[in-house]
Amino acid sequence: MGIFAVGAWCIRQAWAAAPRMVAAAVVLGLLVAAVPSLQVVLMAQFVGALTGADSFDDVAMPFAGLVLLIAFTGPVEAIAGTMQWRVVDLIGLRSKREIADTLATLPPTVLADPVAAADIEAGNKAAEEEIAFLYPFVLSLLRDILSVVGVFLTLATMSPLAAVFVLVSLLPMLLASQRISRISSRMWDDVGKLYWRSRYLHQHLVTTASSIELTSLGANGQISSKVAGTIGQITARKAQTYLPMLSWRLLAGAATSLLLAGALAALVVGVHYGPAAAGGVYGVMAAMGAVGSLGSNLGNIVEGSAPYERYQKLLGMRREARDPSLALDAHSLVVTDVSHTYEGQETPSLVGLDLRIDKGRIVALVGVNGAGKTTAVNSIVGTLDPQLGAISIDGRTRADMPFQEWVGHFGALTQEFGRYELTVRESLQLGTPRRDVTDAEMWAALEAANAARMVREFADGLDQQLGSQWDGGVGLSGGQWQRISLARIHLRAAPIWILDEPTSAIDAEAEQDIFRELQRSKADRITIVVSHRAWTLRGMDEILVVDEGRVIERGRYDELLGRGGRFTEIFAEQAA
Repeated sequence: MGIFAVGAWCIRQAWAAAPRMVAAAVVLGLLVAAVPSLQVVLMAQFVGALTGADSFDDVAMPFAGLVLLIAFTGPVEAIAGTMQWRVVDLIGLRSKREIADTLATLPPTVLADPVAAADIEAGNKAAEEEIAFLYPFVLSLLRDILSVVGVFLTLATMSPLAAVFVLVSLLPMLLASQRISRISSRMWDDVGKLYWRSRYLHQHLVTTASSIELTSLGANGQISSKVAGTIGQITARKAQTYLPMLSWRLLAGAATSLLLAGALAALVVGVHYGPAAAGGVYGVMAAMGAVGSLGSNLGNIVEGSAPYERYQKLLGMRREARDPSLALDAHSLVVTDVSHTYEGQETPSLVGLDLRIDKGRIVALVGVNGAGKTTAVNSIVGTLDPQLGAISIDGRTRADMPFQEWVGHFGALTQEFGRYELTVRESLQLGTPRRDVTDAEMWAALEAANAARMVREFADGLDQQLGSQWDGGVGLSGGQWQRISLARIHLRAAPIWILDEPTSAIDAEAEQDIFRELQRSKADRITIVVSHRAWTLRGMDEILVVDEGRVIERGRYDELLGRGGRFTEIFAEQAA
């Protein structure tokens, strides 16, 4: 990705974010770019006036011009700089919004891919810390180019050869920038996964739940050491680029200096050693400063082109945006011969799963940890693409509908339920695309999840902030969070419910109330439950016993218990 693409993107983003500021910055930039050329002209006039001056009046006009030019330059640059950094903030906000919008379109199957995760982290870091800051460098680069061109045109009237030397002095920096860009790009290919690892580890130090556990284990220091080690790897990889980059910059700088020295020699000879040479020499010196600044800005843009590529790569992952939808009904869910083996494993996690559930029925999946239940659930919901088999809803497979439409059939509560530290109202509304949800509907959902009493005791009721780390927020236990999550599923009212250990953190009395409500309202939906508690399985219409990825038994509770098979082995103690 070339510097022209980076520059064009910066200007487009800046214009979209703050068109008036960009227009003003362009005008101010043109004025500042004209300063070196004006200095050449005024200096030549001033030196020429000095050679025959008898009093200050003879040099007053060119002297006043130089003073005004110097007085003008400082304030204009200060104003331009302030405006630039304001635009940087606006570009940063715009870029982060684009990243968030892109991530919102990605299905979990993409997010779970380690390669995609590294790309996401690299693009996200670029949006947060890198690309917005390219804008001042781009503006400065354009200003420097215009300054050099202006000096070139001015010197051309004095010595065409000197002007050519000044113009050619741009080439070494341009050539070096291409080499540096390749070095930087290779480096970013390597550090993307490391940045992702560092962020993951750091998150455990600042997240309340994991921080409490780490503190109780005395393991915070271990995680901190791992963060430091990962950052050390990043720093070491970056350090490998410093010497090659420095070498190219030194070569470019030396070549530029030789060309500008040639410009000085050509100028002095070209004007026959007259007074105008002083102005010309000043112009070459101004060009030298502009070329040096140009090289620095060009280097910054080149180094920023690699993060820019990562940012664009992440935006390229964007899927078609669709308004979230919620299916109104589903009469049958059919799973046919579904199998899946995770990458890096030889043993399949799920083999030949066959299942049909009609509306109004509750089916349970049971088995020991690692039996394949979660793989089955994820395959059905769509967060995992099984390698073999088919899943259909009312005769339509996942291939027959967009991902958003497919997931719109489900209300899923997983073991790792979300603890969204929003208000109660906002947390519940995450479950539905509707924006006209009434308070009465929310309270009904909370009642069904056995959470209404808890919320009524909050000082702000539905508007209570959750999470003790926020002002006025309240901390919740695991069971209370699980009730809020279950209420969200009730409010969503999807036609297919998948509840993976929906009451694992809830006390026995509340658990009984919740399962009674599920049985009472089961006619409204298709329901799949994953549970390890024997008594919750008594009312199931069918129970599938999963072992080593295969369904080895199926039937109702009493029937399975009477067979003395694997189901009996798992639940014998609880059933006693």
